[in-house]
Amino acid sequence: MKIVHIVHQYPPEFRGGTEVCVQTLTAAQQARGDEPFIIAGSDERSPEGELRLEAVDHVPVCRVLRRPAENYSMDNRQPRVTAQVLELVAGEQPDVVHLHHTLNLSGDLGSALAAAGHVVVASLHDFTTVCARFFLCQPDGTSCAEAFPLPSDRCISCVLPDFPPGEEALAVELAARGDVAAAEAAAWSVALVPSQIVAQRWRSSGMVPEQRLVVLPHAVSLAGAIPGPARDRSDGRLQLVTWGHLAPAKGVLDLLEALRLAADTRLSLLILGAPIDADFAELLINAAEGLDVSFAGAYGPGELPLIVDRVDLAVFPSRAEETFGLVVAEARALGLPVITSDRGALPEGLGGAGTTVPAADPQALADLLRELLDDGERLERWRRQARTDLADPAAHADKVAALYAQALSHPAPSSRTSHPGDGP
Repeated sequence: MKIVHIVHQYPPEFRGGTEVCVQTLTAAQQARGDEPFIIAGSDERSPEGELRLEAVDHVPVCRVLRRPAENYSMDNRQPRVTAQVLELVAGEQPDVVHLHHTLNLSGDLGSALAAAGHVVVASLHDFTTVCARFFLCQPDGTSCAEAFPLPSDRCISCVLPDFPPGEEALAVELAARGDVAAAEAAAWSVALVPSQIVAQRWRSSGMVPEQRLVVLPHAVSLAGAIPGPARDRSDGRLQLVTWGHLAPAKGVLDLLEALRLAADTRLSLLILGAPIDADFAELLINAAEGLDVSFAGAYGPGELPLIVDRVDLAVFPSRAEETFGLVVAEARALGLPVITSDRGALPEGLGGAGTTVPAADPQALADLLRELLDDGERLERWRRQARTDLADPAAHADKVAALYAQALSHPAPSSRTSHPGDGP
């Protein structure tokens, strides 16, 4: 099959959970003989809105650069970008277009592609279709999960502080976003969701027909890794680690506060990842002052296995309504026990490899960490369960191929009944 993947960014420019999942899938597709082609947005802007064609791990990638005035907003449609992407896809003549994320591109790509006759399969990595903050989480950590589906009037108070044009303009864009979201959902021939809780939320929204919604957990590129032996804890210490996209919603500040509340010199923390901006980097450094914390900075895909013999426990206390939690799957693939918050799909992704604490509750996390300092048996029990039920990339790509075939057989009403790969 020839597949065009559309994603808001792509490595090496940026490496977040969505990007890693797409990279893992395209590598497996190429290995099985498919022809993936990636159209990616970028944080970089260009006066000409230029295209940059390159290869990443032998997969062709075309980066679409928006112009300086084509910035993200509540109504994220960019007609020029949409036309540019449509032209690119038409030139590739794919069997299927796999839509992952449109943040740095244009918010109406799914409906535009379907109207042009392409069969569109969507992976709902987060809730960007309806939520300007992506993970149903307001800046103060308040969850909007119970208010789903969005957008609603609730979004005005959430977004207005970051929306200079003002409340009247925001209300207009909010209504437009709702209309675009409905059109996008109608364009998906198949909508892949990575967890049961995400499926439940989309079912309750009424936006996606039940027969088009498929639960398929993401593959883990580290699934074939061979974890080393557990660290020797005869020193009595508990070495914690966390990694990923370091943003306020990920709960790293809660983890640092938990270490301060635990007030035990046997606890230490290794943090991998680049902060979202300089202001948040300063917050992290200030919060870590006086604690046994090491910042390792940005990391590459091959670096995680190298830390296993230095740490005992991975901790991801996110405040966001996570839809999967790739970092949890990565930790489990490395044989590490895990603590997560109780938000979104994180508890679902734990299996028997760890436990949860309430989100935004550093005291509860501190109490648990103090317990685990002297409970090696519980850590070992979690460790034994870590590598069970992880999705392998090759098997995952085969399941995705079967879903592409399903989409081609039963396209959304806005897609044509034939596709470029068909005969006359």
